[in-house]
Amino acid sequence: MFILLFAFTCLPAASSDDYIYNALHFGSSSNDYVGFNFDMAPFRNSLSLCSWIKRVDTSASYPVVFNYYISGPEIYIGSDGRVNMVVGDESLNSLESKFTTPLGRWFSYCLTWSLATRTSKLYLDGNLIATAQTPSGRALTMGGTLFFNRFSHSTNSGYIFGGQISQFNIYSDVLSSESIQKITEGGLCFDLEEFSEIRVLRWEVILDRSRNGNVREVTVCTQEKLSSQKSQRRLAEITGQYNETKTQLSKMERTLEVVTGKLKYTEEKLEVVTGQLNSTEEKLEVVTGQFKSAQDELVAVKGDLQTETSQHNVTEERLDACSRRLAETQSKLETARTLVNISRWDVLYTPPYFNKVLTEELFQQFTSSWDPLRKFVGTNLTDGVVEHFRQYHKEPECDTFEQFSSSMLRHFLGVEMTSGIIKHFKETHEDSACNNNTES
Repeated sequence: MFILLFAFTCLPAASSDDYIYNALHFGSSSNDYVGFNFDMAPFRNSLSLCSWIKRVDTSASYPVVFNYYISGPEIYIGSDGRVNMVVGDESLNSLESKFTTPLGRWFSYCLTWSLATRTSKLYLDGNLIATAQTPSGRALTMGGTLFFNRFSHSTNSGYIFGGQISQFNIYSDVLSSESIQKITEGGLCFDLEEFSEIRVLRWEVILDRSRNGNVREVTVCTQEKLSSQKSQRRLAEITGQYNETKTQLSKMERTLEVVTGKLKYTEEKLEVVTGQLNSTEEKLEVVTGQFKSAQDELVAVKGDLQTETSQHNVTEERLDACSRRLAETQSKLETARTLVNISRWDVLYTPPYFNKVLTEELFQQFTSSWDPLRKFVGTNLTDGVVEHFRQYHKEPECDTFEQFSSSMLRHFLGVEMTSGIIKHFKETHEDSACNNNTES
């Protein structure tokens, strides 16, 4: 909509070939001025005053470009930076060192003010050069008169500007630094229609006001106006650009919807993944604790194993020592038996009889004089059995036996009392002699 409006407002009348931008050139007398009344209500709470200024003389002490005067100056701007006043505030005065544009050259001047922020700013050639605070609650006073090249009704020549001004406009709002830069870069022939809603006191109005003394218009630049056909083509171009922009905007909106949906989906997945990550971290903490506990147990088991291994080694050493001592004892015993009181019963101490089960096969290896042993078939030939026969069966034919006495049993201490041993005593060692019974 703004593009189309700009296109229409830029179209001048088809009957004119050029659009002329003029300036006002003021003479060097206090009688050369423009003065009129204007409704300043739109600027009560904020304003922006912008103008192009050219100095041609520096003889005046306080060269007045413009002042809005009631009983004193409400707005007062000079061409040399000495006075820059708004709502009667003098905080921006004495800036002569900033006004360095040579005589005969144009420079851009903008003064802004806001009651809400209590701030006034001064721009030269689009650059901010000073900022000040204005009194709290101080609005612009109404009912004054506007003067150009004159300080109110004074005829003092010390206030004579005597230069040129162009595109002097007062806006009803504070222009941004970007807008001021744009106006400056646009130059003397810049089209200000984009600010038409807030451009209240217009340069065109000032040019139409009556002038006093030596005040004349001078041309500063011209621009070719568009013909009706050119205007229509330009309008078509702008309309096409607008439609294309609108189409692109629609595509961008659809793309934005898709991207927004994907972003929402991604955020949901992120929440799920974050939850899983938190759960994994908790599990990891549990597993880490278990692993640490297992490590502690492993250390303890290693300690126990080392202790048991040490004990096992000691036991093996002791066992080896016992085995050696047993072997030595057995060797000594065998030697003793071969050298002292050897009898036929000592054979039973030798393999394969001693401490083995007496079988029928083993018994057949003996002579008939060994018949008393038949009762012990199936019985281990222990020390008790062998010593019994050594003491009580001395003759091969066993003609006589001693009577049974309790001393016989002493040889069986520590010997398993098998059925063969008991049967032997029952049948063989009664109260009478052996009676030559070889089956006993």
